[in-house]
Amino acid sequence: MPLPSFSGNGLLPPVAGASPTDQDRSPYVISMQELVQGFGTTPRRKSLLRNLIAYRTILAGGGYQSGLQFIDGSFVEDVEARGKEPGDIDVFSLLNVPSQYVQNPPLWQQGGFQFWAEEVQNQPKNKARFELDTYAILVEDFPLLGLLKNVMYWHSLFSHQRDTFAWKGFVALVLDPVQDAAALTMLGEG
Repeated sequence: MPLPSFSGNGLLPPVAGASPTDQDRSPYVISMQELVQGFGTTPRRKSLLRNLIAYRTILAGGGYQSGLQFIDGSFVEDVEARGKEPGDIDVFSLLNVPSQYVQNPPLWQQGGFQFWAEEVQNQPKNKARFELDTYAILVEDFPLLGLLKNVMYWHSLFSHQRDTFAWKGFVALVLDPVQDAAALTMLGEG
C-alpha cells in the first residue's frame, strides 16, 4: 500500500481506506526509499532524512539488525503549508537484542549496555547530533503486557497532533541497512 496523501488539514489520514474499520491504517509501514520519496521534498527534510539514516547506521553498527521504528512529529505533517519547517523527527524504536548479546550475555555488560545507553537511548545526544527525538525499548526486556503497554502508549501519542489533538497517521520503518543505503543515494549529497 502506498503512503496516502495528506488530508486537507495537512496530516496523514489515520485510516486510508473508505471504511472506518478498514485495516489499511496508521502506522503505514513503508520502506526508507518510500519515506524519502514521500517526505524528502525540501533541503531541510532531506537533511533530517540523512540524519535519520545516520542514526540507523549507528544502530546497525551496534548489531541492531531487527526492529521497527515509528516515525512521527512535524516531519510527517505538511508543516510547509503553515509556513514552517519540520523541527526534527520523532523516532520510537522497538528493537530486538543483537544476536551477539543473545549468544554471549556477558558481552552485554562488557560494552553492549554502554552502547545502548550512550548511542541508542541517549535522547539529548541524538537530538543534538541528529535533530532526532529518539526513544527506544528492547522487545526482550518486557513481558507481553509491558510490551503492549509501551506500543499502545507510543501509538496513542503519535496518532494525535500535539497542538490540536487532531487524529492523524504516522509511519513505521523496518530496520534495513540495504534500504537505508539506497535511500541515501536517492538523497544525494547534502
